[in-house]
Amino acid sequence: MDSFEKIKSHYGFTNGDIRNLEQLRPVMERHVQDFVVEFYQFAKNLSEADKYLKNEAIIRRHQDALKVWFMRLFKGEYNRRYFDELERVGMAHVKINLPAHYVNAGMHFVKSYVHKTIFEEFKDIEECVYLERSVDKILDINLDILTSSYIEEEKKFFLSQRLESYLIQFANRFTYGLNLLLVGGLVMMGLGVMWLFTVDLTHLLDGDIEKGLLHTLGSLLMLWVVIELMETEVKHLKGAKFKIKVFISVALVAVIRKILVTSLKTDAVEAQLSLVAAVAVLGVVYWLIAKVEG
Repeated sequence: MDSFEKIKSHYGFTNGDIRNLEQLRPVMERHVQDFVVEFYQFAKNLSEADKYLKNEAIIRRHQDALKVWFMRLFKGEYNRRYFDELERVGMAHVKINLPAHYVNAGMHFVKSYVHKTIFEEFKDIEECVYLERSVDKILDINLDILTSSYIEEEKKFFLSQRLESYLIQFANRFTYGLNLLLVGGLVMMGLGVMWLFTVDLTHLLDGDIEKGLLHTLGSLLMLWVVIELMETEVKHLKGAKFKIKVFISVALVAVIRKILVTSLKTDAVEAQLSLVAAVAVLGVVYWLIAKVEG
């Protein structure tokens, strides 16, 4: 993380801001107890507040720490020690798994409370605006450092950033290569289905029209499935989501083709009934998945 001096310079935090905050110290000392009361009223309205403020002992400790943090905003000492203390507070939030959203919401409350107090205590509007700017800067600096603890936590790696980045890149390329092989396999399958379609057509030439038509129709269904699979995989390679319903359609076509083949056999009534039931179940599953995937 950047040095504290650099962070202050990024927010344009000057000696004038320090003087403004020191000017506010006696005012905020008079309101610190009221601040804690209002902050806890605000905090109790947050969802899962009881998860972090479990008992009176924890609440008292947090109230004491909140008073110290609040008054240090106006102490005028914004050095490395102040920076380290803020980092410690941020890591404490991370340790108890406090959502970063709560930190942001809490800081917004503090800013609103201090603004309200300034307008109550100071009559000159220009002076109020001037003081508010300094308050906003120190609170934004505090929020920056507190939330950076969450970012640092997310940057933890099992081995090393460089090695894990290399492994992820390799895995992505390997997956892409496997998808290309899958497309190649689908092309070969398409050629095989076209050959099967040609063979089935020979039944028509042999004079067995019924068998030829049924087998040819089955081959056409298989060719349609291969085309669907190939189009889906190509779209997937271009970044689209893979649609699960395509796999269901493969199963549907396979069962329908089996029905067409077994229909030529007069003694396969029971087998056909079970296949028809399978088609019905697969049809319902396909419809449900199609509704979800859109």
